[in-house]
Amino acid sequence: MKLTNMRQITSNYSQNDLVNDWLGQKKPETVRAYRQDLESLTEWAPDAVETIVTADSGTANRVVARYKSHMVSMKLAPATINRRLAAIRSLVSLAKLFGLCQHDISIANVRSQAYRDTRGPGRDAVVRMVEATSHPRDRALLVLLYNNALRRGEAVAMNIGDVEFDRQTITITGKGRRESEQLTVSSQTLHALLGWIRCHPNPVMEAPLFVSLDNRSRGKRLTGRSAARIVRSAAKKAGTSATPHGLRHTAITEALEATDGDVRAVRRYSRHAKLDTLLIYDDSRQDMHGQIAKTISIG
Repeated sequence: MKLTNMRQITSNYSQNDLVNDWLGQKKPETVRAYRQDLESLTEWAPDAVETIVTADSGTANRVVARYKSHMVSMKLAPATINRRLAAIRSLVSLAKLFGLCQHDISIANVRSQAYRDTRGPGRDAVVRMVEATSHPRDRALLVLLYNNALRRGEAVAMNIGDVEFDRQTITITGKGRRESEQLTVSSQTLHALLGWIRCHPNPVMEAPLFVSLDNRSRGKRLTGRSAARIVRSAAKKAGTSATPHGLRHTAITEALEATDGDVRAVRRYSRHAKLDTLLIYDDSRQDMHGQIAKTISIG
């Protein structure tokens, strides 16, 4: 069931109004994922959103608990389940703010082992990927993602005017943030970006930096999904496998190596909200488990 079929919550305010108000507060790159999350919920139970928003607290939480159990039984990835639960909690939180309900959703996330692979494909593999990539756009995207440990959403949201060659900076809007920030970039990054902008189909300041070159969508902003395809294609040519976030993992791991594990400095580079996340990277980099296991092993 599509979200356009949602019912009325009050006589003059529908579920679709609530969803639109909710999505309107999100960054563009998250809207598609959250909309798909709600569509998955209504496919499971067409009246689930209505119940979760308008029923009493106990009933609403029981519905979400059953939905969580359903997703677990479908063997969905913990990250997918937890994102869908976060979407529901966020929607109900807005409904409560608007006076449409008086409860919150308190169903906890499923436990997951985050950052199991924090190394990514490795620096040598990334170098091979760049060397195997001939198109200036794709080469610039790979270099930008890796050299600055960017998330794909941060890269594809940039406009040409966000690159300042004279100041050697780029302007991005980080994950979960509304305000933009400037990052100093290397001459290698600027060279790759210049090579792409010179053959950009619409090289004006307000144009998206990375655009589609397909016939049907030529000139439109590149999506995060398309950016991931470009990375996977380059990895395949280089005889490896990689994702945009894998490039970020590799960059952060290399930064820790270059700074001898200075997690506070690398946190400024990676822009992680929590220092603990960098400690996970550093532990993985040093393979603390392996070192201790070798020390105490018997047999």
